[in-house]
Amino acid sequence: MDKKEIRKALKEKRKNIPKDKKIIYDKAISERIIDSHYFINAEHVLVFSSSDDEFDTKHIIEACRNGNKKIFYPLCINGNGEMKFLQADSPDDLSEGMYGIFEPKPYCKEYVQMENDIVIVPCLSTDKDGYRIGYGKGYYDRFLKNFNGVSICPCYEELLTDKLPTDKYDIKVKIIVTQNSTKEVIL
Repeated sequence: MDKKEIRKALKEKRKNIPKDKKIIYDKAISERIIDSHYFINAEHVLVFSSSDDEFDTKHIIEACRNGNKKIFYPLCINGNGEMKFLQADSPDDLSEGMYGIFEPKPYCKEYVQMENDIVIVPCLSTDKDGYRIGYGKGYYDRFLKNFNGVSICPCYEELLTDKLPTDKYDIKVKIIVTQNSTKEVIL
């Protein structure tokens, strides 16, 4: 199967996770991330605004607000995979953007890398080597190429894969977190 077919199959599989289980999984994954030394030591947390049946980032966002961490959300600049992260201090700083995803408003402060930053990276699946399959535009691979912090990918256990097809543009994530485990990847 090519990536397009794999994406379609994974979306269907994810959609079939019962809602009550998904709520439990999201909380368990979030707790694993929040309890990690990476999160505890991070001053800046780059996080996506969840949509549809994606991993729900609300617990992580809440923990950031409670811990006085600066929260940055991606802003898609164009349809060619270019994005930047902007600080959004409250839900009022977000509005529906490209692809129907909530993004920071243009007046928000742009992200500048600091030591110990983490980015929560969305996926449909990851494999044991840390490669992920996303939605096919390459936004996060382009960003991760120059990111010096720790990339954390929440993935439902049911969607983990032994091996995903990759190309030269794919960038590994450092940590994979499921509802049952946390795995550091050798980069």
